[in-house]
Amino acid sequence: MMPSWTDKFRVAFSGLFWAVRDQSSFHVHLSVTAAVLVLAGLLQLPSWQWAALILAIGLVMTAELLNTAIELLVAVIHPEHDPRVGRALDVAAAGVLFASLTAVAIGVLILGPAIYTRLFAG
Repeated sequence: MMPSWTDKFRVAFSGLFWAVRDQSSFHVHLSVTAAVLVLAGLLQLPSWQWAALILAIGLVMTAELLNTAIELLVAVIHPEHDPRVGRALDVAAAGVLFASLTAVAIGVLILGPAIYTRLFAG
């Protein structure tokens, strides 16, 4: 029997809540996300800038969730050290790094001019 949509969403949210509770990197991502969203609200950014920030946040969170899933699978399937597995884990972590650096660049491009205008030109 195929799981219902309700079951699929329940499982997905269960995974998300576990990751947020258990993975310390999510605490960093969530703290930065909260700061960015509060700042964007205070700056009253236009909708398209909100959309860009939300996409950047989604990119980072998705990369982190996929990296966590890979780490969990590797721990079960291949618990002993293997340099090839280690390299795969390094590449997955690099994916999170790349997504995070992209999000930082988007944040600077959007928030930087808005903050400058508010502080010095407004």
